[in-house]
Amino acid sequence: MVIDPKQVVIFDSIRFSLDICNLSYNRLKSSLDLLTDKVEISQKDYPEIFLDVWSLINNSVIFYKISKREFNLKSDEPYFQEIMRARTLRDSNQHIDERLSQVLKTENYPIYGSLSWKKRYAESDDIKISTIYSGLFTHRNQVSMTLTNTMEDELDEYIQQIVFTGIARKGTKPEFYFEEEKVSINRLVRDLKWWANHFDGQLESQLENLDLTERHQCDLIVQLLGKEIKTKN
Repeated sequence: MVIDPKQVVIFDSIRFSLDICNLSYNRLKSSLDLLTDKVEISQKDYPEIFLDVWSLINNSVIFYKISKREFNLKSDEPYFQEIMRARTLRDSNQHIDERLSQVLKTENYPIYGSLSWKKRYAESDDIKISTIYSGLFTHRNQVSMTLTNTMEDELDEYIQQIVFTGIARKGTKPEFYFEEEKVSINRLVRDLKWWANHFDGQLESQLENLDLTERHQCDLIVQLLGKEIKTKN
């Protein structure tokens, strides 16, 4: 069996998108864990969290587009549904200029969304529910935010029920409109894990006796050591 260069690029693209999603999710959980009990919260804490949220959303959509196209998958696959919600947010974020002029001036929508989560304390039955909002709201009478308060249990997670609420562009041109879209980050990552295991299972038997090390190397770093030459004026 021979894997051609295109297949290698496809698998590598999937690997990178899933690895970035996994990294973003783990960093997000760690940040939310610290933020839940942080006494003094700085403005820097907010963009760091939304950075990982949007990284997860963007790269889950990259994974979706590559796998759907290359493996002839349908958009209505059960484990694509949360990714499809993420896609509407990602596509809308590409038109943030339209959102600024058409939505944000009249509605209580945040610029980069809002995030809610629940923290479980292992040593007790206590929980703490938190939510954060991106952007100014001092000129508004109310803020559009979501508080996580569902009965869904994720027994292996200390940070649970992470729900991101953003603005999605709906409809068709020229009748576009904007509305809130909610994505369960936990469910999104669960679905990505399902696809990763699915592809692993499909490929494991096919690649079992194939040595990829000779023709295909993975990732690379090149570093050059030098000295800066300073010229005299």
